[in-house]
Amino acid sequence: MVRSLFFACTYIFIYGNSVWASVSTEAIRQRMEWVRENAEPALIPIQGEPLNVSLALDLSAIREVDISRGEVEILAVRNIGWKNPSFSWLENESLYKKNGDNNIHSFSMDIKNLWTPDIVAFNAVHAPELLSPPIANVAADGAIFYAPNERIRFRCKLGSFESTEGTNCTLKYGSWTYHGLLIHLTANKNDFTKWNYEEDERFDLLGTYVESETKYYPCCTEPYPDVKFILNIRKKS
Repeated sequence: MVRSLFFACTYIFIYGNSVWASVSTEAIRQRMEWVRENAEPALIPIQGEPLNVSLALDLSAIREVDISRGEVEILAVRNIGWKNPSFSWLENESLYKKNGDNNIHSFSMDIKNLWTPDIVAFNAVHAPELLSPPIANVAADGAIFYAPNERIRFRCKLGSFESTEGTNCTLKYGSWTYHGLLIHLTANKNDFTKWNYEEDERFDLLGTYVESETKYYPCCTEPYPDVKFILNIRKKS
């Protein structure tokens, strides 16, 4: 998922440079205003079926391992993707052909103007610190991609941190308010990457893993999906 998004972004950057010269600022402004008019930031964009939301994590660094508190702090880019069909200007012929500016494949927009999946880390110590602008990419087909760079501190049992096999620290993500009949949260085994990972002289990163799970609770009949990102780490000998 992340790799495909990387190539998609690379394509937009390279190919987009060849067409942006023919796109006017006014045309971009019109697209943005049209999206704002159709956006309802408080309303989940579902149309009879659960909204597919993809989640991935790109680990940048392990900043701290606090054995006394049982806490780990990392830097990571959280990649979130979903789709709002009402934003697709490809299906709006009058808008798409307006002024002949039909080369706008995507643009960036402040996330506050859009509905955003409330995907959180359930075992975080506190809200993540945002280290990047709160801006999402909106594509011509209504696909939305948001990749916040975050400092994340979460709980982990570190009893075997100094052993040879190390310890597994798990970040468990899920929707805070939506069940599985409204949001279909997905990730695959390749959705925990470390392309930009910086080795640390204090820690060894032995592996990264992803697990998806759907739970049912005694209180409710609805499913509750979650995604777990697992780091196998140990103290460097």
